[in-house]
Amino acid sequence: MFEINSPEYIEFWENEYLKQIYHVLSIDLEKMLDGFSTKEEIRNQWEQYLGQETSDFAVGSERIFYWLFNQFGQPNSSPIGSDMFFETYNAYVHIDIKTVTTDNIGDITKNIFVGDNQNSYEGFIKVRGKEDRPYKGNLPPIYRKTDGTLKPCFTYFICILYDKSGDIHMIHLTCMPNGILKDVYNDEPLVAGKNPGKIRFNYTKCHQFKLLNNQSRLKIILWNENMPEDINNKIKHIKELVGPDNILYTKKI
Repeated sequence: MFEINSPEYIEFWENEYLKQIYHVLSIDLEKMLDGFSTKEEIRNQWEQYLGQETSDFAVGSERIFYWLFNQFGQPNSSPIGSDMFFETYNAYVHIDIKTVTTDNIGDITKNIFVGDNQNSYEGFIKVRGKEDRPYKGNLPPIYRKTDGTLKPCFTYFICILYDKSGDIHMIHLTCMPNGILKDVYNDEPLVAGKNPGKIRFNYTKCHQFKLLNNQSRLKIILWNENMPEDINNKIKHIKELVGPDNILYTKKI
């Protein structure tokens, strides 16, 4: 086995937890999809109070995932972290939910927004016409508990693409490399965000575990085979990246 907290060890366990998350979603897929639709039964009693800047899908979907992952590990109350933050016997696991509408499809086609409190990566961001900008996420690559126990930090993102009517066209799961892997992936995971000082995770560039014979860091949970052609043309490369072995469910919506 690998030396604890070595790059090989980190990548091995990143993959193991990716598979665990994928498994949780696979066994509860119908429950998840049914949960997303429960808001419709009482829509006329909440819709008028929803602010224009608030996504009804984003807020509600987070609750459904809390429900699905309630046995994943011990929830941690740290204010710095992702939507869901668990401690397991050998790691700290962050899982964040990203929801994107088809009107903003560019926010998911190649990279996704990632907050500083949602990753432990370190590297340089290339900014056109300027010097490369150093970057370091706020999460530690390795957590040290008060009793001296060391546990690595793993970060995952569940990304949902949906339209105005609430139809889901794609759900995928991806893993952003731990900061200990900076000499393996260099600056590939990082691209400049839309606003100064912000970053995006370049998940389509960084979609394989380089130390694990290029196993996939990216898995598709759901793919709508009946999505409009213009949408399919913008995201079909994602399906091609993962291959059939990493697609859980295709559905004609």
